[in-house]
Amino acid sequence: MDPFIVFWELTRACMLECKHCRAKAIRKRDPNELTREECFRVMDDLASFSKPMLIFTGGDPLMREDLPEIVAHASKKFRVSIAFSGTEKANRETLEELKNAGVARIAISIDGLEETHDKFRGIRGVFRKSLEVLRIAKEVGLPFQINTTVTRDNIFELPEILKLCLKLGAEMWDVFFIVPTGRAKAELMPSAQEFEDILCWLYDVRSLINVKSSAAVHFRRIEIMRSRGEIPEVGELYWKLREKIDFGERKEISESMHRAFVTDGRGMFFISHVGEIYPSGFLQISAGNVREKRVEEIYRNSEIFVKLRDPNNLKGKCGICEFRSICGGSRARAYAITGDYLAEEPCCVYRPRGKNEGKHSPSSL
Repeated sequence: MDPFIVFWELTRACMLECKHCRAKAIRKRDPNELTREECFRVMDDLASFSKPMLIFTGGDPLMREDLPEIVAHASKKFRVSIAFSGTEKANRETLEELKNAGVARIAISIDGLEETHDKFRGIRGVFRKSLEVLRIAKEVGLPFQINTTVTRDNIFELPEILKLCLKLGAEMWDVFFIVPTGRAKAELMPSAQEFEDILCWLYDVRSLINVKSSAAVHFRRIEIMRSRGEIPEVGELYWKLREKIDFGERKEISESMHRAFVTDGRGMFFISHVGEIYPSGFLQISAGNVREKRVEEIYRNSEIFVKLRDPNNLKGKCGICEFRSICGGSRARAYAITGDYLAEEPCCVYRPRGKNEGKHSPSSL
């Protein structure tokens, strides 16, 4: 499988102090970051064998003065999106410059209502600034999505965030389920049953907005179960979230937002600010460095990528689950909790249907 999506951490510098920060971002740029010329070379190398969606992230990519040049080079070869922080760096001039450089979409995080968001991001006023950035993006004609990190602290604010996405005109709501790596602590994670309830609720709200789940690939299982008329075992949280949304004006959304199985190391990889290639930004086991090897060689031949591409390598209940070929659980969360990236997903309540779906039996899905 060729890479479908590549996340690229251009820098770890950032002005915020987010509780969940995978990168443990700092205020100043690392002098060992890939240079502009190295970035160009890596893009050319990547384009020689694949044309994935390219998402620039950080830290905050806006901390790099050469960002417009990097984006302009990338947009000639790939569809380019960029995720950055809601700070004064994201002004009208910058957004217009990014649009002119070829950015297809930007992403801004909203992780709760004002008090919750500002506390989570570590800086007072970030919520209002983020809304201003989204308003400017709309005015200059730059499509945007809203990203939300789900933690125990903001679960009951998810319906209000959804309403904000609809009000602002977001093209997509990307709901990320926290992985305890970097600054993020395990106690921030919802329980496995809360994961199930939220994912089932997200299935419902697909009728209102284009929804993507990140680091919760069991959303694919729920999509299939619900499309068959099967109702997963939901708890009280599901009903509390559902009652806060009016589903009166529904629109048809394609049945599955996840037609391709793209997850940590399979159809996806991450390039760090110093050139290390990881299966994802949250599974930081290096498969090689772009300063030493070609990107294609690392992606196709490194041991960790080879193992992750075969769902029959999974252990525990993930290894016998009939949905393993279209789900497989979060390998990053498994590694963060157990130290084994092939271990079963720690935040999934589903019980595989019998042991006949053994490790060496191909999935029927």
